[in-house]
Amino acid sequence: MKRGKASLFPSAAWLIGLVVLLAAAWTTPGIAEEPTNAPTSGMLLISPLGQPVTVPTNALPPGLLPPPSMGLESQVPTPARGGSVPEAVQQRQEESREGRDRLMFFPPYQPRLMPYLASQDELGNTAIKPGPLIPSTPLDVAAQQGKYRISEAGLYYSLQQTFTWVSMTDVMHGDNNLGYYTMSFHSKWAVFDDPASGTAGWISAKINAKTGLGDAGDTQSAARNLGSITDPTGIWSKVNGVRMPELAWQQSLRDGEVVVVAGMVNQGDYFDANSYANSGRGQFLNSALIDSMVVPLTAYNFGMNLQWQPADEWYGIIGSSVGNGHAGCVPWTDFAWDNWSLVAEFGYAPPDFLGLGPGVYRIQPFVGQAGGDPLTKGFGLNFQQQLGPHSPFGWFGRYGRGGAERFQSGSTEQAGTGAQVGTGFAMRGPLEYAGLFPSRGHDAAGIGFVWSRPNPADQPLYHQDEYGLELGYVLQLTPTMKLQPDLQVVWNRAHNPDAGPATVFQLQLDIAW
Repeated sequence: MKRGKASLFPSAAWLIGLVVLLAAAWTTPGIAEEPTNAPTSGMLLISPLGQPVTVPTNALPPGLLPPPSMGLESQVPTPARGGSVPEAVQQRQEESREGRDRLMFFPPYQPRLMPYLASQDELGNTAIKPGPLIPSTPLDVAAQQGKYRISEAGLYYSLQQTFTWVSMTDVMHGDNNLGYYTMSFHSKWAVFDDPASGTAGWISAKINAKTGLGDAGDTQSAARNLGSITDPTGIWSKVNGVRMPELAWQQSLRDGEVVVVAGMVNQGDYFDANSYANSGRGQFLNSALIDSMVVPLTAYNFGMNLQWQPADEWYGIIGSSVGNGHAGCVPWTDFAWDNWSLVAEFGYAPPDFLGLGPGVYRIQPFVGQAGGDPLTKGFGLNFQQQLGPHSPFGWFGRYGRGGAERFQSGSTEQAGTGAQVGTGFAMRGPLEYAGLFPSRGHDAAGIGFVWSRPNPADQPLYHQDEYGLELGYVLQLTPTMKLQPDLQVVWNRAHNPDAGPATVFQLQLDIAW
């Protein structure tokens, strides 16, 4: 068995992470904040577990506040995907729409949507997060002021970048140490809003990019080097360079109760969301804890979604995709009608479930066909639950089971699995909760567990049941930057004759503008 060359990187990475965490522990924050669900005249930010946080304007550097010409009522945070928009944020959105009851093109506010659909379909104009170690930098100010100004033309966006270094043990082939850079630009541009008819329309676009930091990062991946089904570096695309997974029109009807999405649709941005485990940029890094690897969440293809939320607590989404699109290609490349998928998601999102606080409970049936192969079908389950009205803990869980045949499309970046469980706990402010360092109340930590069973078509297959464990911490360095040390253990790797275990350490810098 081929082993990568030894390196001092693991020791150096652990040392960097330890130094930063200790520095954070003894630093007094420059921003005071408190949770809220009531109307407020302060800045509204979103905590790591998706709760709204009020920050008094006099506690923030002036460069992070909206320009006087816009006013504080125009400041809206991006809600956590996978949960209903908090009541305080809904009230802020209503303030920004007050007095605007006529048809408007490129409105400087967000069109009205139902609470859960808004968390999936809208972005805010606020990049900063609460509880930073460093209160502000010139980069934070420039990024935040840019978002405010552009939102005046109806354009809301999220620009996320990561620099990641990975060190692995017990690799099957390739290097032990990899590095890469990723970028994801996601935008929602409101074209018109007509309150009288209850309709609005906007353009949704997404551009991703990835490059290796060094030759190994360009040509290798953690999953291939380890021989695992799941990828410990879950946001790492198989394709270098720039690609566009979505360019679509969104149309809302009935005052935001119904939304239609049509064009080149990235289904992963609308299905299988989870406030505690949905993004490798600030949450978990393992691919199975970011999205289900059983439910076919395609991109780069022609698609259409119908979203309906008839009541605050209930919603449904049906999405279709057809074609054989690939990253970096237009959707009509190698187009084939016999490559298609149909996914549904039905969810219950109570604001208080059994006295525990907000939760969301989803079921996701699907059916599809790939290249003339037999029809395949299956279902997924996706849960999240806060563990107490004022608790810093949240639980999440995913379960998916597919058919006997493997659904595999050129539009998917993750290979499918036959069955999979991903579950764990997330926590806000573990150092504060332990009574050690009160200044770190808006950091986050999590522990996740993954079990995967591959489809029979996945060959070579050495182990039928693959397992993974992940432990991570997220330190808010500045209002727009996070440092994310992460440790994973993977054993019984499906495509590796060595059962392991293998350890994977990552140190990731997340920049969100």
